[in-house]
Amino acid sequence: MNSVRTQLFQELSMETTAGDASRFLEAKSLMPRGVSVNIAFIGRETFEERLAAIKTLRACGVSPRPIISARRLISAEVLRGFLSDAVKDDAIDGVFLVGGDPSTPQGPFASAMDVINGRYLDALGIKTVGIAGYPEGHPRIRSEVLWHYLRLKVDALLAKGFTVEVTTQLSFDIEAVIRWIERVRSMGINVPIRIGVPSPSTLLGIMHFAGQCRVGTSMQLLQHYGWQITSLLGKIGPERFLTVLLQTMEQRDLGDVRLHIFPLGEIGKAMHWFQEYENRHLTRLVE
Repeated sequence: MNSVRTQLFQELSMETTAGDASRFLEAKSLMPRGVSVNIAFIGRETFEERLAAIKTLRACGVSPRPIISARRLISAEVLRGFLSDAVKDDAIDGVFLVGGDPSTPQGPFASAMDVINGRYLDALGIKTVGIAGYPEGHPRIRSEVLWHYLRLKVDALLAKGFTVEVTTQLSFDIEAVIRWIERVRSMGINVPIRIGVPSPSTLLGIMHFAGQCRVGTSMQLLQHYGWQITSLLGKIGPERFLTVLLQTMEQRDLGDVRLHIFPLGEIGKAMHWFQEYENRHLTRLVE
């Protein structure tokens, strides 16, 4: 069980925006070794701000991983220029690829596959490429299309020699997540899977963030999934979600599964919560 616990908690990743990257300074001493931090591709943030965020995160002792939103890129030259600047001085060794929110591409890239097949990531020293997974589906993409492109992207990236990780969207339904992981493994996809969970926040904070991520939820749904809700403003966290995940990992071979934390609020407090949860769970095992 110790190996399962260590794998889940000690090899976690996190998320930030360029504007919030400096907040990681407050939690530098709390970060487990080797934490990767995805930098979201926010339309109002510039590439210069993303490059500055990479430097800030590197100074915090974490591994920056910029998200590349294919349909938001206005040209191949913009992508090449950003990647060239981002890899200077070994500032990054990984990126995260998504298609992106716009239904109509803002440039030549219709999907993440266009970036992969165009060889824009090749010969840059990039080792790891993250891609997205959708245990609870996608509001605009059919399920069979999601599964087809998951297979396609994993195979294409592995063939190029990249290490591949799949990080799920923000998730609340642990049973749906476990079913999704088992289907991924049944397809012979054995790369690490990172499960996206929110840090503790108020119900209103979680629901607002879920809306930004285009994940539908409500108080009734969260209660149905087992989240303990006392009030709109009381703090709630993913305790049951993590407990069921750990119990399932003990009982079934889900492969390499790790956490991806969306910090809502202070990063230091988020790290304290997850570390305290981990310690409580380990104490119960020893008793």
